[in-house]
Amino acid sequence: MTTATHAATSSAPYQEGVELRIQRHVPPTPFGSGYRFCPRPDSGLDWAAVRYGVDRVAFALDNPPLETEPPDQEKHTFTITGSKTVRRFDPDSDDSGNGGAHVVTGYFDRDEEVVCLAKIFDGVYYPLLVEGGCDCMMLADAEYAKEAWAYGTIQPVEGVGRKLVPEYYGAWTFPVATDRPGHPRWVRMLLFQLVPGETVLDKICKATKNGVVQRSLLPDEQTRLRVIKHTMEADLSIFWNAEVRHGDLTPRNAMVQPDGSVVLIDFNQAEVYPFYYQPHPKYDEVPSLRFFSPIEKYWPLDPWGSGTFDVATPGNPWESWAPEAWKNPDVTAEWLLETWGSPAPGSLESAPLSDYFLNHRAHAKRNKKIQAALERLGRKPAEA
Repeated sequence: MTTATHAATSSAPYQEGVELRIQRHVPPTPFGSGYRFCPRPDSGLDWAAVRYGVDRVAFALDNPPLETEPPDQEKHTFTITGSKTVRRFDPDSDDSGNGGAHVVTGYFDRDEEVVCLAKIFDGVYYPLLVEGGCDCMMLADAEYAKEAWAYGTIQPVEGVGRKLVPEYYGAWTFPVATDRPGHPRWVRMLLFQLVPGETVLDKICKATKNGVVQRSLLPDEQTRLRVIKHTMEADLSIFWNAEVRHGDLTPRNAMVQPDGSVVLIDFNQAEVYPFYYQPHPKYDEVPSLRFFSPIEKYWPLDPWGSGTFDVATPGNPWESWAPEAWKNPDVTAEWLLETWGSPAPGSLESAPLSDYFLNHRAHAKRNKKIQAALERLGRKPAEA
């Protein structure tokens, strides 16, 4: 068994057999865009330094992760059994799309029966510098803080935590040895339940041959539509009941379990409203901004034109999973109305559509089927 020692960077860190000596950590509250100002001191890193080369480990030692009030000092071990990360890392590249968090599987306290998923936010393996002046340690801290508080906020919400997201086992930190004796560098980590199943992206990749998605190799259309429905419902429930907006609802972040249910993962771009710069929309005095219903939230046409499942737009990540007919957004709108036009009483999806949405003049341009469905939901009939 080996321990985590990365005096220099490698393209394949945190490999099978590495044992991390972990202890509890209190994550800093979210900061950056939409949140409080960044509390980290300016590292002074600029593009000139990046071009001439930067010793990543030395930079991490000189610019350690943010510290918070220490929790109890209970110590445990986490032994890595495999990697879930699908990304490239070139330590000599200054490409802003290079690197990021590492996702690995492993077991807790040498008990091979207790297998978890870990997300490791090691700034050494992040882009050195990105547009806007964020350096690698700031990026790692920001993602760690945002994701930790997103899961921590969602977890206690009945019907949402442990159901629509993986069970969250908390925030942790561990030392990594360096070539400076007595000066390890500290790395942050989150632990989760290892959810069985595949992401939608995994399924799309399996159906891809020579760079082209073969629709015949995907699950049948009704199965794919059920996954989209469950994804929308999970996203909406997390948004309204836990007051967290996912922010990156793409196929790689929708995990389909063997029973067909969906859990959402990866909240590093989330809006965690208890810490966000504006209140959650459900407290807004303007009803038109509340988006109670999935019909309204995912409507692909005016007045909202939501882009999440707008597969009429080239490059939409859901394009190959959604029905080809959805390239006509009227068809998507019809499906939304058919799916949630008569929801179960008392469900989140049964919330009425806003008057602003129902009676928006843009609907006058829609086909008769859409107009009739909206009228059944309360739209005022057009005057003859």
